[in-house]
Amino acid sequence: MMKKVCLLAVIVLLLLSGVIAYHRFQYETKTVFFSLFPIFSWESMDQPILFNHRIHKEKVNLNCTFCHRYVERSRAAGIPNIELCRACHASEGLSQRPEALKVFEYVKGNKTILWNRMYQLPGHVVFPHWIHIQNGVDCATCHGLTGASERPVRMVDSYFNSMEWCTDCHKKRGVAIDCYTCHSS
Repeated sequence: MMKKVCLLAVIVLLLLSGVIAYHRFQYETKTVFFSLFPIFSWESMDQPILFNHRIHKEKVNLNCTFCHRYVERSRAAGIPNIELCRACHASEGLSQRPEALKVFEYVKGNKTILWNRMYQLPGHVVFPHWIHIQNGVDCATCHGLTGASERPVRMVDSYFNSMEWCTDCHKKRGVAIDCYTCHSS
C-alpha cells in the first residue's frame, strides 16, 4: 500500500513539475520535447497535389531554385506556376504516378494550382531569402524536412520561426541581431 502511495506521489510531482516547466520555460520545454520526439514537430500539409519534393530533388536532380525562381534575388522564394510544371508534365508519359497525373490535368486544362501557404511570417518581419541563399544558408535550415519528404510538411513547434529562433541562428553565425536587420524594409 505504501509503495502505491509513493508511486502516486512521484507521478503527481513529475506531472506538476512538467506543467510548471512548460509554463515557466515554454520555449525550452518544447525544444527539449521536440528534440526527444522529433516526429511530433512536423505536420503534413494538405495541398491540391501532394507534391513530392524528394522525387524532384533526388531523382530528377532539381535544386530548390529551379522551382522557387525568386529565391536568389527577392524576399519571397516564389511558388512555381503552371508554365514551369508544363516543361516536364506536358504529356501523360512522364506523369505515371497519381499525383503527377493530377499535375498533367492542371497543365492540360491550363489551370493554376492553388497551393496552400506553408509558412507566414508576421507583416513586421522582413525575411530576404536572397541574402540567406547568398550566404550559404541551406533551405533545410528553415524549411527542415520539406526537401527530403514525400509529402509537404511544416514545423509546428512555435519556437521555430520565432524571433528567438532567428536571433539564436544569427548569433551562431555571427550575423547582426539589431532590430533593423529583420524589421526594416
